[in-house]
Amino acid sequence: IEGMRLVLEPRNYPLLVMCNAGSHQTGTFVGCLRKLQRWTLSSILEEFRRYVGTSRSRSRLMNEQFIELFDVDLIHVPEGAFSTLRLY
Repeated sequence: IEGMRLVLEPRNYPLLVMCNAGSHQTGTFVGCLRKLQRWTLSSILEEFRRYVGTSRSRSRLMNEQFIELFDVDLIHVPEGAFSTLRLY
């Protein structure tokens, strides 16, 4: 949740979000951001799988479940936060 607050605050830009492997943890974080952006779950998981890979590993399935169950109501999204946020 604290990471989300940091990413949604434009005064923190530019910033880089990454994990040591650059896939599962980062992908899960970005998936939760996509939920905040009101993407459909199928679109979120399709993007997640594209970057993480298609293997049916236990960790990948647990990360997908985390994204699905992530409660967006826990995060306050500042006005205009997504107008300046760019995800690559």
